[in-house]
Amino acid sequence: MISQIKLLYPDKNNEDNYYGFIKALDEKNDYYFAKKDINNLPIEELKIGTKVSFTANEKDAGKRYATDIKLIDERKIKENIDVSDANSFPDKMDAKTYQALLIHSVRQIENITDPIAFEDSVFNLLKIIGLNKIFQFDRENQAGKADGFFIIENLAVMYDCTLKSDYEAFKEEQIENYINQLNHKAHLTFNTKKMDGPTTPKTIPLTGKSKQVWIITKGESKEISDYDNVKVKEISIHDLCKIFQKRLHDITYDNEKLMNDFIFIAK
Repeated sequence: MISQIKLLYPDKNNEDNYYGFIKALDEKNDYYFAKKDINNLPIEELKIGTKVSFTANEKDAGKRYATDIKLIDERKIKENIDVSDANSFPDKMDAKTYQALLIHSVRQIENITDPIAFEDSVFNLLKIIGLNKIFQFDRENQAGKADGFFIIENLAVMYDCTLKSDYEAFKEEQIENYINQLNHKAHLTFNTKKMDGPTTPKTIPLTGKSKQVWIITKGESKEISDYDNVKVKEISIHDLCKIFQKRLHDITYDNEKLMNDFIFIAK
């Protein structure tokens, strides 16, 4: 499993020893560790936030502890070197560890600061959550237009991504335009990107669909308005990551459950 050191404490009874906690990826108890679990490294070589791989263990009553802890060399990650070559990952990986790595990987979207990369990554996140009918709009002449559109079951959503926290004022006209596109047309036609580069027109019927506009941010999910039968919501990527985690943990999770989670998000 991979995470980071959350807390470090010197041992009051032995100045050569220390203990700490590694941050849990599933919002449950963090993982306790002692100096012996991390190759007896001196505390000076560690700091809060240091990335580590480790073997997760759990006792009764939810008590967790980490063993076989190894530091991850982030410079090698940035250089696209396979960190497993540097023994940064456990020698053996079980399904639980693999699942935790997937969740951790998906949550890295929270660290993206480039608007174009954020837009592309949101599209990828929505796809791996389970959407099949999702379309990313052509970026050329995109000013004032949404970033994408998807349909799942009876729900149709036009979405726009932003890294700005004060988006409401400058996106007010755009949001009204999105509402009009969804509510006053029987079909929605737009240009969508193809894998080989060119764009192609796509027409999607909207009749009988429940319609929403999403502004996807790093903030908190909330309902902004309900106008002309179109709900406008701010949707947090943190909540989308939680839905991905929920999908992994629930073997019965299907399109109906996904649609319900989407409908009731920000309620």
